Order: sequence, then C-alpha cells, then structure tokens
Amino acid sequence: MDLFGQFRAADSLFRLITGDMAHVTSYPFCPREPALPGRSEPIGMSLPEEQGVPSSLVEKFLRLLEEDPTLCPHGVVILRHGERIAEAAWKPYSGKIPQMQFSLSKSVTGMAVGLAISEGLLSLDDRMREIFPEKLPPFYMGKPGDVTVRQLLTMSSGVRFNELGSVSEKDWVRAWLLSDCAFAPGSQFSYNSMNSYLLAAAVCQKAGMSLTEYLTPRLWEPLGIAVPHWETCPMGIEKGGWGLYLLPGDMAKLGQLYLQNGVWKGQQVLPQSWVEEATRRQIDCRMGERDAWYGYQLWGLAWGNGYQFNGVFGQYVAVLPEQDMVVAVTSGNDQLFEDNTLRYLEECFCIPGALSDHSLPPNPRETRALRKTLESLWVISEMRPDICPMEKQQKPGFWGRWRQKHTETTLRLPDAARYNGRSYQFSRNSVSLLPLIIAGVRGNFPGNLQEVRFRFGLQSARFWFREGDESYVLEAGYPGRMIPGSITVHGERYPVRCGVWEGRDEDGRLVVKLYLVFPETPSVRVLKLIFYGVDGEKLMLRSDEHPSAARAVDMFAGLVTGGRSAEEVIPPGLQRLPAFGRVRGLLRPKAKGQWKREPQ
Repeated sequence: MDLFGQFRAADSLFRLITGDMAHVTSYPFCPREPALPGRSEPIGMSLPEEQGVPSSLVEKFLRLLEEDPTLCPHGVVILRHGERIAEAAWKPYSGKIPQMQFSLSKSVTGMAVGLAISEGLLSLDDRMREIFPEKLPPFYMGKPGDVTVRQLLTMSSGVRFNELGSVSEKDWVRAWLLSDCAFAPGSQFSYNSMNSYLLAAAVCQKAGMSLTEYLTPRLWEPLGIAVPHWETCPMGIEKGGWGLYLLPGDMAKLGQLYLQNGVWKGQQVLPQSWVEEATRRQIDCRMGERDAWYGYQLWGLAWGNGYQFNGVFGQYVAVLPEQDMVVAVTSGNDQLFEDNTLRYLEECFCIPGALSDHSLPPNPRETRALRKTLESLWVISEMRPDICPMEKQQKPGFWGRWRQKHTETTLRLPDAARYNGRSYQFSRNSVSLLPLIIAGVRGNFPGNLQEVRFRFGLQSARFWFREGDESYVLEAGYPGRMIPGSITVHGERYPVRCGVWEGRDEDGRLVVKLYLVFPETPSVRVLKLIFYGVDGEKLMLRSDEHPSAARAVDMFAGLVTGGRSAEEVIPPGLQRLPAFGRVRGLLRPKAKGQWKREPQ
C-alpha cells in the first residue's frame, strides 16, 4: 500500500472508532441484488444402505454436530459413490438459499485458473507485471510485480496488502502491486485472500470477461449449477478469495468433480492433470495448532489422503477418496480453519470397516430414526417448538385438543404486551441490526439504533426500528415459528428470518430476545431487551451476533500477525485509551433506552 493508501486506511479506522459507520469505506457503496434461490439440477438420491453406509452412522454424525455447542451447523449434504445419501438443514435454514462461502470461494477461483491454464490464457510462471502492465507506474521496481501465478495459488507471495486494505482502497490490483513483500516470494506460506483476488483478476484480464461469465459455460452449466452470485470489488472484478454464494448441494458437486478427476457425466470438465496437481501437497504450512499442507487454493486433511475446500465460520467441502465420499457443510461458528466437524467426520465414516463397498440390507428402524433426526434440527435451541413459554399447558383429552386446534383460547399474550405501543429512544450507541461481520464483508456500514417500538399479539410480535436514515418493520414468530422479512441498508436488501422468545433473568426482570437469522450468511443477530425501572420505563438493549464479531477480529489479527490476537497486537497503554474502549463497544454493543411518553 502506498503512502496515500496508508492515510486512507487510517481514516477508515478513525471513522470506525468514532462511530461514523456510514463513511468507513473510502469509496461509494454499490448495492447488490440478494442471492436468489438457484435452480440447480439435483443430485441423485439414495438410501444410505444402498451405497454401503449404515443410516445409524449418518444419524450419529448429525447428532454429534447438533449436540456440539461450538459448531452451530446450518446444512449438510453427504455423497457416496456420487449419490446423495443424506441432506440436512437446521431450521430456519433450508438448504435452498445460496449461502456465503467466505474463503471456500478460493477453491473455485483455483478451478478457474486451472481452466485458464488449459486454454493457454495463463501459465504457472506468468508474473503479475506481465499480466497487469497498465497498472504499473513508470520505473516500477516493486517485488509484487515478480510474483507468479504459482506463488499466488500456494499462498506464498508474501505481499503485505491484505483484506484490511480492501476497505480503504478502490483499485485493489494497483494497491497490491504498490505494496511490499514480507519475505521473498515463494519462500514460505502466508495466508492472504488478496492472493486469490489477484488470481480472479488475472483470469478476467486474460479472458476479457468477468469470472462469472468465464465459468458459466465451463463449470456451472456442465455441473447443472444455477449461475451463482459472486460479490465484486469496487472495480467490478469478482473478489476471488471470498464473496461466492452457493447451495450446499452445489458445494458437494464441486467436491465430487475433483473426486472424479475432473469428469462429470462423462465430460472432462477440468483437466485431470490440474486436479492431480491442485489436490497434492504444494507447500507446507500450519493450520491452527497443527502442521498441514496446502495445494492450489485448498487444504489437506489431517488424516488419510483427503483434502478440503475451507471457508471461515465452518464452511466445508471435505473430499474423502478412500471412502469415495464428499461431505459439504455450512455453519455459523467461531472457527477459522478446522473445527470438530472434521473430527466427527473421521470418527463416523473413516474408521476401518465402517463402510461397505457393496449395498447393505434395508434397515427400516434406522431409516425412521434418521428421518426423525432430520425433522428435529434447529439452529436456535430457544426457538424449538417444544420450548414455548407463551402457550398454556392443556389437560390431555379430546375436547382440549379440539379447542387447541380450532380456537386461540389456549394462547395468552406474553408479559411484554403490557408495553405495547411504547416508543423507546436510545442514547448514543453502536447497536445495529446488521451483524458487524456482514457489514465488514460487504463494506456496508449502517447507522446506529435510535428507536424501537413493538406490539405483541397472540401469534407473533411486530417490531418497528429506526436506525440512522433507515426504518424497518419486522414480524417475529414465537418459538416453533420464524417469520420471513428483510432489512435494507443503503439500498441493499438483506433477507431475514425473525423469532422472539420471552423469559426472566436472574433478577426477575422481563427479558425479550429477538433473533434475526440472515439465511444468506452464517450470521444471527440477537437483540436482548431487558425492561427495568418503574413500570418498565427503561430499556436496556444488549446486542450480540453469532459467529462472534470479537472472535472474528481476533482471527483476522492472527492471520496478519502470525497468530497473535487483536489485544496482543495493541500495546497495553493504547488499550486503556477511550478509543480502544469504543472499539470494544462495536464488538459487544449495548444501548440504554427511555420510554418516550406521549403528551396527554
């Protein structure tokens, strides 16, 4: 990054700290269309036993994911012998809305590079100064210009310009070329999403079209994948290292394509030579706390000869050649690389004798148990239908069941209904409905929460929010029901699923939790409303998001500092400054509200 770029980055950080959220980025925000449900061709479906897998193992895998509090899975698709033997979705996720893939996008960018090389558009030894000569200033001597395609593929460029710079720079290619290198290119591994962005930009440059246009006839159409949305940089180039939206079933297809050495339905979609090179050890590295290896834009597994496409917060495509299996998982957890998902995968399917090379006899009992498990999965435990404090218990019997079915006499208004119609106004705060992770990834920072009103009914609750220049009306269902809605920030629409839960805290205060699930993303916003004071005249609002924004900041800091957390990077003296406290407030925000009484 040049001197002016450093000033822009400092200005963005200052605006973030001082709460000027709407002006964090140094370039105008460009709204996108939401990632609409695709119409991909389905993969053939089989019972697990038909492909040599006991249904009990599939159910065990799903239960392990469900019961692990660190994982928060959203969707799973399991393939064996190219057949779909299981597909699970944790409500309100459905597996029918494309979801953010984060760094899993890199593996698809790697496929695009393999195609471009096979067509003679690129070579592994092409240098960036040769691909982007128009981006170079006169008498350019920068080391990034000598970085090759191979070094980008193996994350060994050493270029310092990373994801943080993308917030303050408009021309990412130029900023990357004007940066410096932390080490001699090719000498060691250093994970950096901007390497993948440069690969995407190189394909676009040589092909004379967008990455999406390039991949449509070469990858998406042959695999029967509906053309997905891929976020672009301010210059209109796909982000490469992140920003791709895929259905879980389409994720599994991409893994199956590699498992089949690039062949799909008899057609050689990817060159076999590319698949073999991309999926073998190209460079040694570290993944979390263990030694690992990296291929061309994908990671090796810790066991066997498998490999994985990997995205932050629990997005996986695990390819298991020895088992002839592919497992695709979407999640919303706080993990960067490997979490317990892969350990459970090994435990269930990779132990000797677990699977058969031949079909197994039908097992109706295990099949019913698996089906029951598939129907019971929920992302938010408090929204499960069997946890419903707003419904009175009925005595069993015919007439009790008839009244429950045909009338609303078994329902009661929640306690929060006593405050219906009130308007609570908030003092200065850092709370917003859009999770900070999504705001940061999209570069779309909303204003802060100013006012809330609500009305609780028998079947649902309605909330009115005023946030900066935006106003939202959201309807939220009681446990067992989450209602679709949307919020719009700076012209960009974000679909949500809304649910509400009521209870009491340890001090007996009335607590209402509003859950906003963003189904295109791993993120869930939780707004906890605590009523206190005389007749609930005061309102404390605590905001949280899952995955945790604080954890995400630490993970990013670890990437760019060699494993240190954000607080380890900042000197203790600076941590005591008010500005640092404001940053903490952004990550774990809260707001104090006061009932605005209407004049009599």
